[in-house]
Amino acid sequence: MRSILLIVSLACFIAVESASTPVCTNGFTLISNKCLKLFPSAVTHKVAERSCMDWGATLVTVKNANDNHAITAIAASSSLVWMGLFCLDNDPARCLWDDATGSAEMYSTFASGFPHIDVGKCVYYSVKGALAGQWLSGDCEKDTKAYICELPVTVADNCPNNYNGHCYTFHPPSSFVQAQTTCEKECGNLASINSANENRYINTLSNRQASGNLYIGATWPTKDVFNWIDGSLWTYNNIDLSYSHGATCVAMINGANIGSSGMWFSIDCNMQYSSVCKRPAGIKCNGAAPAVTVTPVPKNPSYCNAGVQLTPGVVTSPDYPYQYDNNQNCVYQLATLGSYNVLLRFSDFGTESKKDIVTVYDGDSVNSPVIGTYSGELNAFSLVSTGNTMTLSFKSDAKNGGRGFSARFTSYAYGK
Repeated sequence: MRSILLIVSLACFIAVESASTPVCTNGFTLISNKCLKLFPSAVTHKVAERSCMDWGATLVTVKNANDNHAITAIAASSSLVWMGLFCLDNDPARCLWDDATGSAEMYSTFASGFPHIDVGKCVYYSVKGALAGQWLSGDCEKDTKAYICELPVTVADNCPNNYNGHCYTFHPPSSFVQAQTTCEKECGNLASINSANENRYINTLSNRQASGNLYIGATWPTKDVFNWIDGSLWTYNNIDLSYSHGATCVAMINGANIGSSGMWFSIDCNMQYSSVCKRPAGIKCNGAAPAVTVTPVPKNPSYCNAGVQLTPGVVTSPDYPYQYDNNQNCVYQLATLGSYNVLLRFSDFGTESKKDIVTVYDGDSVNSPVIGTYSGELNAFSLVSTGNTMTLSFKSDAKNGGRGFSARFTSYAYGK
């Protein structure tokens, strides 16, 4: 009997150990508890970011000395490689990682005199020579280098879409209840989305594997209350504010237009939409439904002449929704992580026509190319930057006025 118990215990240990062992997918290599893949062709930083997006990945991030050594281990055949780090100024605390985990303040190995944004705002790694292991600044648009993509580790599973410990499947149109029933048969739920990276991963896949908009596992019972039906905390929000709250279920916009793909909106639960299911990778479900936790929606206001604002947030005319004063001269600088674009969606717009003007620039200053100039009474509209910065100016003349404007800015990734 003791031998039988020993064998059973050993089998259970092996099963648990196997399920928890980190693995990589899609030909990525496990190094320093990360999944990395070198792409030796020299390309611009933007092309490198777009390539990583196609894998659901970001450019490589480096949070400690082990991560820094890992780049040398996988990039030995290259001399310079792009990293997933974008600097807003010459302070490492203002250099932000593409995976939305924060800045390089706690760890960096910049070479002397770097970062230096006058040289460039994108960061690359020197693999060889006197500067081996150090980081330097490069021109995002002009310089070309090899690059390394990074995926989170996951758990072994034969599912085709295995990402960060979960498997994702896409299904043809049905009602919300029917879609959830299908997911439960797969030991999962309609997908919760807990980060910008996960949203980007699902949106990238949905553009290839689903037809039209798709249900996700969120409910929106009242204006400021959101739930994930799998019990996840509401830690990430990508609701498109140009859509009013009118129904309980939530769907993701899938390739509908350049300014909205990947954003969420409320929808009647009986509508026939495609869907995305999510289940834990490498384990069997027990059928138990977790308790739902309700979390309020965070509010992120920003203000005239407040310096660089990082997504997500809201910019408004002074004193909005009350009338702004005469002779206003506001500049709003918007930025997001290096692998994203800025999506700016005006939900309300009313200024004195041809007198009080909003100008939107495709870049980090009022010297950048102009996207457009706007005044008067306008319906809701959206704009997308070509890079990861956008600037607005608002100028009013010496008389009259209007209620002003309100616009939400978020990170946006072009689907493919």
